[in-house]
Amino acid sequence: MKKHDILIEPWRGNPGPRSQKGTEGFRWTVSYEKDGRFYAQGFADSHAEARAAAEAYLKEQGVDLNWQSGPSNSAKVLRPRSRPAAARNHR
Repeated sequence: MKKHDILIEPWRGNPGPRSQKGTEGFRWTVSYEKDGRFYAQGFADSHAEARAAAEAYLKEQGVDLNWQSGPSNSAKVLRPRSRPAAARNHR
């Protein structure tokens, strides 16, 4: 089961005590579970840099980013119903 989340959003101004108003970039926010729920945030100039920074932070915390969920026992594959024969013949 996945135990982390990454949020990357456009952000105007570098957050922090010496914020530069008007500087555009991307804020990353991560949350992860490891003996409790933890959060962290950072700022980068591009979306790609923000994503890389968020992933690097999670790896430093020992979070496995290569999770893969197994097949669900409760999921069903839904298929569209076929049209009745009378509707198919009257096109």
